[in-house]
Amino acid sequence: MARSGITRLQNTQGESDRKHVCITFGRSFLTLDLARLLAAAGHKVTIVDSIPLAVTRFSNATYDFYKTPSPKFQPREYCLELARICREQKIDVVIPIHEETDIISMMTDVFPPECTLFLSDFVIENGLHNKYDFQQLLADRNIPTLRFAELRSPEDVAALDFTTPFALKQCYSRGSQKVMKVYPGDPLTGLEFDPTNPWLAQEWLKGDKYCTYSVCHEGKVYAHATYPVRYAIDHNSCLTFESVEHQGILDWVTDFIADIGFTGQVGFDFIENEERGLFTIECNPRATSGIMMFSPQDRVDRAFFGENDEIIFPDPYKRKMIGPGMLIYGWRKSARPPGVSLRQYVRDYWETDDVITSFTDMRPAFMVPFAYANILRDCAKYHVGLAEGFMHDHEWDGVRI
Repeated sequence: MARSGITRLQNTQGESDRKHVCITFGRSFLTLDLARLLAAAGHKVTIVDSIPLAVTRFSNATYDFYKTPSPKFQPREYCLELARICREQKIDVVIPIHEETDIISMMTDVFPPECTLFLSDFVIENGLHNKYDFQQLLADRNIPTLRFAELRSPEDVAALDFTTPFALKQCYSRGSQKVMKVYPGDPLTGLEFDPTNPWLAQEWLKGDKYCTYSVCHEGKVYAHATYPVRYAIDHNSCLTFESVEHQGILDWVTDFIADIGFTGQVGFDFIENEERGLFTIECNPRATSGIMMFSPQDRVDRAFFGENDEIIFPDPYKRKMIGPGMLIYGWRKSARPPGVSLRQYVRDYWETDDVITSFTDMRPAFMVPFAYANILRDCAKYHVGLAEGFMHDHEWDGVRI
């Protein structure tokens, strides 16, 4: 049964322009925010997830909810069920949020032809997702990169000749998962090697960190946000978001997206060194937290359907936060920006808008403890921490279907 209560924009479009959109990964606050933005513009939103108490399920923005198999552990069954939902509910557009994007891109043929999948083909998606392949893609295009190397065996480790510190992370991994800082000469005898998920060694560079979010169609950017890394889990996964203008980053993104002809949502992590300039650390070919800086008045829904002529930006210097994440992680020294005290953290917390709490849509905020209980159960089941458990059954680590 349809729910009402979301504040909707007036006179935005006719009934014939209304889309029925299916958004995946309903537990995510990104999904919640996007659902609210689409519903406010008059679109009908169906949500799917592999856990029953996904927080977006309880939003006034959600017309319907379906529980699916896990895309990580049952990828074929997941895609077949998602395709069935699209067929029966006459879904116009599927917008994947997390790494189920890669899985869906391998099985596009099972979806009804009248349903648009908002993603690129598997070759492009995988080339951006794999951290080594992405760096090699940049190098092949003569785009400056930090020094990097792929490690598939102990012999590759022995052959490393970095003379400065470097980051070590798996080629398929996420921002909240561990990134090791390694110094030349440090022993790396404990590394485990997975043939489908090797390691990337990447030069460690100091500088200002930025993240981006873009909505793209066939090589053109229709919406874009840039935000500096401030409060973040282990300085990697952002908890607060402030829209800033950075022309160099915008030019880089628009040129690169045009070069590869990308369609979908995409985010890039940048570092800017005062002496050496701007470098791209990695790419996330899926939704990122930048979507949460847009407001209903921005009409970012137009970007998903390729309807706007000029790039849509969020209001400059708009500040948002993931409230539960700030409470659980933000106060820790490893999550606070350099030089920020606990007192300043408390001040920032009270002065920043929470992306979950909405006075016209309160149920998701009330249901967060119950939704997290689902996730904690999976943490125990898979023997992972909370940050990993949040997304564990929607991850994709390079294993082809």
